Amino acid sequence: MTGLELLNSCFSWVCGQNPDHTWSLGGILLPLCQRCTGMYAGAAVAALLHISIRPRPSSPWLELHGAFLLIMVPFGFHWVPQGSVLRAVTGVLFGFGVVAFLWLVPGRLLAGYPPSRKSRLNPKNRQFLYALALLFASGAVPWMGSLGGRVAAVVLVALTTTGAAALLALVLLNVGLGVIGFIRAGIGAARARKAL
Repeated sequence: MTGLELLNSCFSWVCGQNPDHTWSLGGILLPLCQRCTGMYAGAAVAALLHISIRPRPSSPWLELHGAFLLIMVPFGFHWVPQGSVLRAVTGVLFGFGVVAFLWLVPGRLLAGYPPSRKSRLNPKNRQFLYALALLFASGAVPWMGSLGGRVAAVVLVALTTTGAAALLALVLLNVGLGVIGFIRAGIGAARARKAL
């Protein structure tokens, strides 16, 4: 089994892989549909941004990312006519939204660690860089998909694989932190009962 066949098999669990909605680049049929390609590529870029520049989640920022999640309802259920570009862009936005919310708890835990050189930027500049990267990813993913060629295929497959790994890691990290919090709360409650 080749690497691409393995990816096709793995991603078949989370993507319908509709050939009419999947890019074929340089003779390579991508392992994900256009929307899922956008989603996982967006998740990869968003995870990199959260690790490197650590954007601060303000209320408007969270509301915007919540809208990125909600936008998937009309587009994901195909209530709105759409082509490959719109499918990819809504996927990128959804990927950014998912990472933003999955990063909330781990991000708070990492807040005490020394910031990287890039994260010493003031919050306004962080938000600007984040927005710039979001706009770039929203344009680059559909552009690479329409560009075609083996280089675009390799870049998109690498981004989607990285994004899937980042989402899996964030889900597992959140579950692990939840279990640890639950155990600590149980131990604290047991000690409080003993003290009575």
